[in-house]
Amino acid sequence: MNNRAGGHAGTRSPQELYDELKDLGLPLICAGGVGSREEYRAMLALGYQGVQMGTRFIATTECTAHEEYKRAILKAKANDIVMTTRVTGVPLAVIKTAFVEKVGLETPWLVRRLLQGRKTKHWVRLYYSLRSIIKLKKSNFKPLSTKDFWQAGKSVEKIDSIVSARQVIADFVK
Repeated sequence: MNNRAGGHAGTRSPQELYDELKDLGLPLICAGGVGSREEYRAMLALGYQGVQMGTRFIATTECTAHEEYKRAILKAKANDIVMTTRVTGVPLAVIKTAFVEKVGLETPWLVRRLLQGRKTKHWVRLYYSLRSIIKLKKSNFKPLSTKDFWQAGKSVEKIDSIVSARQVIADFVK
C-alpha cells in the first residue's frame, strides 16, 4: 500500500514504492490512489503490472456499502482524506467528516505510548478489537451515519459516479 491508499496506507509514494521493490523480480501491483483510467495508465507506465482499487469499487452498484458512504466518496476530494489512529490505534486513511473532526485524529497519549511497547501493543489492539465488536452489537446493525469512519484513498478525487463493477472494468480496459 502506498501513501495514496485508503484504509491502512503506507508512507511511500507509488513511485518510491516501485523503485524500492522493482528489483525483486516479481510482478508488482499498485495498491492505492487509482480511481480513474488516467491513474491506472500512469501506474502501468511506472512499471506496475496491475492495480488494486478498493475505493473505486466501493462506489459501485454491486458493493454492499451504505449509500451514504458511496455518496461521501463522490463528494470527497483528495485533501478530504486524513489519517487517523482513533479507529484501531494504527494509522488509517478515512474521509474527513464532521464526526472525524469532532473526535480528532489522534489516539490519547497513553494509547500511543502503549502501542510502542513490544508487549503492550497487543493488549491495546485487543482492546480496540473488542470495542469494535461491542459497538457493532449495540448498534444492531443500524444504517451508517456520519459518525462512522469511512475508509477511502486519495483516488476519490477522480471518482464521480456510482457505476457497475463491469462498467469500471470496461472503462479501464478501453
